[in-house]
Amino acid sequence: MQPVGNIMPEVIRRALQEEKHLKTANSSEKNSDDQKDFQYITLSEAKKLGITTEDIIPQKCEFCGRKLEATGLLINILGQRKWLHRTSDYESCDCSGAEEYRKKLWKEAEERREREREIAYKEKIDRMIQKSKLGKRFKSRTFENFQINEKNREAFEIAKQYADEFAKYKETGTGLLLTGTYGTGKTHLAAAICHELIRNNYQPIFGTMISLLGNIKLTYNDEHTEETEQQILNKYINCDLLIIDDLGKERPTEWTLEKLYYVINSRYEDCKPIVITTNYADKLVSRLTYKDNIETAEAIVSRIYEMCVGVMMNWQDYRKL
Repeated sequence: MQPVGNIMPEVIRRALQEEKHLKTANSSEKNSDDQKDFQYITLSEAKKLGITTEDIIPQKCEFCGRKLEATGLLINILGQRKWLHRTSDYESCDCSGAEEYRKKLWKEAEERREREREIAYKEKIDRMIQKSKLGKRFKSRTFENFQINEKNREAFEIAKQYADEFAKYKETGTGLLLTGTYGTGKTHLAAAICHELIRNNYQPIFGTMISLLGNIKLTYNDEHTEETEQQILNKYINCDLLIIDDLGKERPTEWTLEKLYYVINSRYEDCKPIVITTNYADKLVSRLTYKDNIETAEAIVSRIYEMCVGVMMNWQDYRKL
């Protein structure tokens, strides 16, 4: 018989649940008929049971002309049986034409569901990219369009393996430190890692020190902001992966150094991974030092070195080729 959708109003559903609960509580032995709270039967079967006197004109199969009886839902509510019929509920014909038509409908429905899944997935990815803070320029930087050559192949393979096996690295809090000269693809690989993690349902956050911490300063001047300073910091501390691009490029202030240390140290203590790109591998401490506060800069760099596997990328700037 043709399966139908949910035709029970909420009151009937609740009554069925209540009856089932009472049966379970009052009796440990039930025959198979008692255990069926509802089933689908034809009009003639319902008449034989004496629960309906309706006369419903059969429908004809549009392929073979066979008469198809009306069907309905037989329910048992607190000992009283009822037969519920919708105008669209009739037997299914088993002729070849009807079978082919059902297959066609099923295929079309599956294709529609697949399109809906693809749209939903794309919308989800777009939302996660928005949350990742990945800038417009880097939204297209993926592993697929990274230009591999003999010089950068090893760096590419390390970054790709890191993204593919992120669950393992996340567990140990292991990150990457991509260092080297300008224009060698460090940011592209960092953005590609970000993309790959989003596809795998992780939530990374990507940005420069200034752009990330700048979001905090906005909370100071906007009384209508939806997030507090601590809420933004907690996002950086608790996200699956924090990616800081071009670390050392901008000279810090006392305030930015303090916040950067707080974020890095919190992730360090919680074994949460970071990915850093920088052009200042050997000068990172001096680049992060504010006035004479070298101790904080040294503490930050020391934790980065302990948390990350180094990836050297020293070769000619691709932008100048």
